[in-house]
Amino acid sequence: MKNLGLITVTRAYAKASHFGPTLLITLISFVLSLRLWWEGPAYVIALTVFLGQLIIGWSNDIYDYNDDVKHNRTNKPLVAGTLSVKALRRATFILLPIAVIANLVGPLGLKGGSVYLLGVGCGIAYNFYFKFSPLSPLPYAVACAALPASIFYAVDRTPPVWVLAVGAILGVAFHFANVIKDLTQDRESEIGGLPQRLGKIASSVIALALLICAALIFSNSPVSQDLASSESTQASTFIVGGDRATFVTLPTGYSKGVPAPLLIDLHGYMSNSLTHEKFAKMDIAAQKRGVIYAAPDGLKDSQGFQFWNASNACCNFNSNPVNDAAFIQSLIDEISSKASVDPRRIYVFGHSNGHFMTYKFACSHPETVAAIAGLAGAMDSEPASCGARTPVSVLHIHGTADATINYSGGSIFGNVYTGAEESAKRWAEIDKCSLTPKVGPAFDLVTSIQGLETTPTVYSCPGVGVELWSIKDGPHGPILDSNFALKVMDWLLAHPKR
Repeated sequence: MKNLGLITVTRAYAKASHFGPTLLITLISFVLSLRLWWEGPAYVIALTVFLGQLIIGWSNDIYDYNDDVKHNRTNKPLVAGTLSVKALRRATFILLPIAVIANLVGPLGLKGGSVYLLGVGCGIAYNFYFKFSPLSPLPYAVACAALPASIFYAVDRTPPVWVLAVGAILGVAFHFANVIKDLTQDRESEIGGLPQRLGKIASSVIALALLICAALIFSNSPVSQDLASSESTQASTFIVGGDRATFVTLPTGYSKGVPAPLLIDLHGYMSNSLTHEKFAKMDIAAQKRGVIYAAPDGLKDSQGFQFWNASNACCNFNSNPVNDAAFIQSLIDEISSKASVDPRRIYVFGHSNGHFMTYKFACSHPETVAAIAGLAGAMDSEPASCGARTPVSVLHIHGTADATINYSGGSIFGNVYTGAEESAKRWAEIDKCSLTPKVGPAFDLVTSIQGLETTPTVYSCPGVGVELWSIKDGPHGPILDSNFALKVMDWLLAHPKR
């Protein structure tokens, strides 16, 4: 009996949310997310969108309760008595901050989440104000354009005009079609939206005309091109690495006759290439900047975690004899044999253990790599561990609140690693730079951290660059977006081999 009661209440909450439209909008958001992104975030985005739609539906039934009672709309749970106004109001106030936070910190991000919440706000504004105004189509237009726009912004893409137009037009068409059945009762309740003022026939004609208009725009737009993820727009891929298979992605517009830059992207300890791509987003930056991209995987240790044999400190804890520097060099050689790689623009980026590995590679193969960049890594403290004699440009990025690889240096199982400042200074010495760096103006590198959180320390070097970007209060693995990836990629590309 208790289960039956729970099912009844759950159905009442679902019905009060106008479950059909809510489910439809959630499904649309899922399909768009799947097209523009990948499966994992698509499910999360669908959930956060669903939460926002619940708020709109519930607030509508709460506001319309007296009018629904007046017209004996027993199909509404509040009128039927299966749910009380007090309970629905309490659920709405509880869910509201959850929905806001989930959309802002979820895959939609601050920009996409804010745009979607603008649409939710328009839905609520319609319930409380616009339904009485001749401007009643406006919140529908904004809300239905905001939904697809939010998902485009989440993947750092500008929503195409046709997407916004189709969304807005369909939203207005739905508004006209949705109120036709209640026009007479709405007029009795002095609800004076535009459809109520125009009447049933005019509203039906407008709804049909808008649907035809949306269909025409859709059929004459580059749908398959615009509704495709950044991965699906890549020109082509091939595999290198033998037993350690590594996918290589050629950027859109790649031409065999035009040598392109190459980026090798290295994951951290316990991570892997796919997870690292989603974390650092350097693959997206490579696509935008016309860079050949490869993200190899380290071998697994006795705990099943993938690692790079980068230094005494990190992270070859089983003393595996693998030579990962030689492996990376072999990848570069194999990629160069199959694609047109510019030998003056070969770069390596890494996070944590991958950042340690960038230093190891620069130390052992300085003639190959033009520049390295990394986040939250370091070098061994012993200067003799690095035999580089050829200049390499180095960008070291580190959060001052990194509790895993300490900004000021530390040790792992007794093996000491350098601090961020010491790492940059050591490379300044290798590259024969002035050892009196200049501190530049702070800038925004990690948008998930408020303010201008990153301060550059820049060395003056002959023909190369050595910089330390210190992220104030930055953790070991901050939430990154394409702003970070593009800034790092642009720095690398600005430092070719001399």
